[in-house]
Amino acid sequence: MLLYQFNAGTNPRRVSIYLAEKGLDIPRYELDYANREHKSPFYLALNPAGRAPSLVTDCGMVITESAAIVEYLEELYPTPPMFGTDPISRAKVRSLERLASDLVGRSQIWLWNVTDAFPHMQPHRSSEVTAIMHRHMTEILDALEQSIGENEFLAGESPSVADITTFTIFQTVRERFSLPFGTNHPRLDIWYANFRKRPSTNY
Repeated sequence: MLLYQFNAGTNPRRVSIYLAEKGLDIPRYELDYANREHKSPFYLALNPAGRAPSLVTDCGMVITESAAIVEYLEELYPTPPMFGTDPISRAKVRSLERLASDLVGRSQIWLWNVTDAFPHMQPHRSSEVTAIMHRHMTEILDALEQSIGENEFLAGESPSVADITTFTIFQTVRERFSLPFGTNHPRLDIWYANFRKRPSTNY
């Protein structure tokens, strides 16, 4: 297998943190995003969307999108489980992970409009879009704040892909762009600080 990644990217970090949590060592190729290698003819032949990550499997199949890659790897390496251990816990993890995926998407559009770091994605920033996406982000953060309760992790007492997906956008906004994110949600703030201590979260 070979994983094409951009390690600083929000979506690729879903996979890199997952691999670290599972103790999996898969060969990786770091895409040169600064020089737009992800839009090169070679890479577009692998992933027509021109996004990272992409996983080339042992049989030569290319799996794109971080969520699909993680689910594929979980099928191959189920221990330790990151999707729950029974139908109820798996349903809870998946529902929270999908909520987190929505948070990532909405937050990325917000980032395109509050920073000048994404000229290819948002050449003309919009304060109206910024306000709309901030409202939609806050709705999901409110839901996650309520869901976590007094648990150590989003879905209960052990880490899951729901934590990983949520963590990636927190880390991107707070560390790469030095912007407040989830700071008005005290339970999530504590959760983030604790999860950040895990070795898997280091760049």
